[in-house]
Amino acid sequence: MRRTLALLLAAALLAGCGGGGAGGIQADAPGTTLACVPAPGSATTVSVKEAPFGALGNGVSDDTAAIQAAVDAIAGTGGTVTVPAGTYLVNAQASIRLGSSMTLQLAEGAVLKAIPTSAGSYCVVKVYGVSQVVIRGGTLQGDYGTPATHTGSSGEWGMGLSVQGSSQVTVAGVLARDCWGDGFNVGAGASGVTLCSVRAEHNRRNGLAITDADTVVVRDSAFVGTGGTLPEAGLDIEPNAGESVSRVTITGCSFTGNLGDGIADGVPLAHTGSAFITQVTLAGNRITGNGASTLDSAGRSGIELSNASGHQITGNTVSGNTGNGILLRDAATGMTVTGNRVQNNSGHGLWDLVGGNVISGNTVTGNGLSP
Repeated sequence: MRRTLALLLAAALLAGCGGGGAGGIQADAPGTTLACVPAPGSATTVSVKEAPFGALGNGVSDDTAAIQAAVDAIAGTGGTVTVPAGTYLVNAQASIRLGSSMTLQLAEGAVLKAIPTSAGSYCVVKVYGVSQVVIRGGTLQGDYGTPATHTGSSGEWGMGLSVQGSSQVTVAGVLARDCWGDGFNVGAGASGVTLCSVRAEHNRRNGLAITDADTVVVRDSAFVGTGGTLPEAGLDIEPNAGESVSRVTITGCSFTGNLGDGIADGVPLAHTGSAFITQVTLAGNRITGNGASTLDSAGRSGIELSNASGHQITGNTVSGNTGNGILLRDAATGMTVTGNRVQNNSGHGLWDLVGGNVISGNTVTGNGLSP
């Protein structure tokens, strides 16, 4: 069952992080400028390695306190905390907690790595209840690697980056990998969140989960190789009771080799009437090779839409998925599905089980089942 236990989720939010290929996308290199990144509010800059902070980045020492001290010193100034190349061990149960009006800039070779834990809930970096934050470059690494170093078996809330109840947040050129839960998670009424040129790789639950948010843009990013606990999606848009997701744009992204859906977009039936998803645009994305070896006995799709309304699904390539290409089911209404290329999926190509949606101009060929 897909996250219908709201009480468990609420407890996880309090205790930890909450919420829920275009291979070759790399972390933002120092000195480069991504178009999505706003300029810092001030020229003030501190390095986590310099005095008085003294982070070591040697992959052995716990650098949590040193990095947090640098963040606390710069928060509210509009300035930047820089993290030079190195591996910085982080107590992800305590997390690095960012403040408002600041940038966290990781060098290309900088890794914030979770110290292995048995806890089912953690965050490497938290953005909670703040505004005007930029996280740029580098890697956020959990403890679900190969081999996995996670020492527990319960829970699914170990996150790389969690943005909760925050506004005007930009995440650019960041790789989130090997997390016990989601690589990236957005919820608790977050607004004005942009993810560009990010990559989520080999996370256990989802590459990106959006549970409660308004105005989210995800572009030119890759979500690859998710698997280990349901829903195993590249992207999962799934509000819980009392939550809503609206005005989301996903464009120019790739969803490849996830064991569940490439993109899962739907309100659980148990939350019908108490959770809502509206005004989602999926445009110009590539959704390929998803759904193999999923834990879900019902199988998965490239794009699965359910119990939601008012979406635009245009110009996507959906191919080679184990399961259906595009599936509309369970009160997926007011959908416009046009100009998509849906080819060589093992199940149905473009299957509308609801009816009444606008479906036109799609190329649907070579799929295992009709339509």
